[in-house]
Amino acid sequence: MDIKILVLVDNYVPRPQGLMGEYGLSLLLEKDGVRILYDTGSTGIPLISNMHVLGVDPTKMDYLFLSHRHLDHTGGVLKFLETRGGAPIPVISHTMLYEPSIATLGGRTREIGSGLKEGDLESRGGRPLFIQEPFELIHGVWVSGEIPREWGPSHTEHLFRLEGGRLVEDRMDDDMALYIDIGKGFLAITGCGHAGVENIMEYGEKLLGKPALGIVGGLHLVMSPPGRVEKLVDYLISKDLKVIAPLHCTGPQPHWLLANKARDAYRPSGAGDLMEL
Repeated sequence: MDIKILVLVDNYVPRPQGLMGEYGLSLLLEKDGVRILYDTGSTGIPLISNMHVLGVDPTKMDYLFLSHRHLDHTGGVLKFLETRGGAPIPVISHTMLYEPSIATLGGRTREIGSGLKEGDLESRGGRPLFIQEPFELIHGVWVSGEIPREWGPSHTEHLFRLEGGRLVEDRMDDDMALYIDIGKGFLAITGCGHAGVENIMEYGEKLLGKPALGIVGGLHLVMSPPGRVEKLVDYLISKDLKVIAPLHCTGPQPHWLLANKARDAYRPSGAGDLMEL
């Protein structure tokens, strides 16, 4: 088994070396020679630039997976597809990809959805696969589908969607994870973790019938109160994980707590970081 995770886009660039950062996330997952691009960042500019610097050929991707419809994960989709010159590629996302997403932050209301419309993907070589249920994308890599909220809180504060011409609370049912089977357990890959980290991890264990051994990606704790952060950190430590690599929207306090409490499992990461399992 050969698994590699390369951080292509993140808020943080630990060793610049010509790399760019932005508020967003994109990962390259490679398992047994199959390449999955996981999200595309906010604009596509750092994504394509960092691919060039890191020697990653955008035409060599086998799948594009979108964790949820927010702009900081989908904003680079069209630029990525255009860079491929229209070469066909499956695009796996939730059925809500084209729906607006509204956030109220700092006294302002703004639209933070993908901005994508029907036909945008197809006209550039994308082959959409809209899903809601879990399925095995390739051998040993599972798409979560919609994640039940049975084991802990979700992170959906200040988020709304449109329903019948009015704003209603957005549960972020489209927030999905990937689960990578690594033998005795699995690794969870998250975009923002809007579904709630406890829900993501416990559902993965239920779906695969194996324990969680690690988590990589956004944990969406940047705006959470200290009590919530401490509780989630304690939960992650209780799982005896081998790898905890928080990215993107995790926030500084969880990094500090994990560095002090999780020790060997905690991995500071950012754009340009390569993890090999």
